[in-house]
Amino acid sequence: MEQLPIVRPGERVVARSDGKGGLILGVEKIQGREFAASAEVSGYVLDARLLLNVLGSLKMPGSWFQVWCKLMALQDANRAHDKDRDVPRGFVKTNQRDLQARCNLSVASVSEASQFFAHIGWMRTAKRGILQLNPWLTVAGTSGEQEKWQKLWNAADGPACIIPHADYPTEWRRAREAEKKAAEAARRKEKVVTLRQRRPVRRASA
Repeated sequence: MEQLPIVRPGERVVARSDGKGGLILGVEKIQGREFAASAEVSGYVLDARLLLNVLGSLKMPGSWFQVWCKLMALQDANRAHDKDRDVPRGFVKTNQRDLQARCNLSVASVSEASQFFAHIGWMRTAKRGILQLNPWLTVAGTSGEQEKWQKLWNAADGPACIIPHADYPTEWRRAREAEKKAAEAARRKEKVVTLRQRRPVRRASA
């Protein structure tokens, strides 16, 4: 899978329709820090409208939306908090148990949502208890900071970002279920070899 391009100073991320209900991300030169917005082009790395537009179109469980919103809320990008933060801006300090408590959801719901957002390249695990949300989608920072976060993402082989179509969550769930059934069927077909019980050796009498 190709790595995401580095968005350098004077460039922006834009999204165009692929004509099939999805979006294609690209990089374009910009003047200053303007946003792209038209019938054909929409989105910029700092454009929350694009992300909310995508989230508003996805037919996914409400629990997934809860988890994503909580992750975004935990991604504190305020420079005033730099001295007090536990992780660098652009990263989130949390884990499954923490998200479960914050969202008041079951372990299964949080786990499924986390796996989905990791699958579509919206987040990755930087290390245990530390998540990095995709800097192309979520983090507002200077061009130098953006370049730094993007390099960290690419250096860690972060997944390419997918802007999914409305029914993709359902398709992903079905594919996962099919994989589980196939794995279970393969496990059942495995040949079971019964080991013969060894007879106790009789010692010759003296």
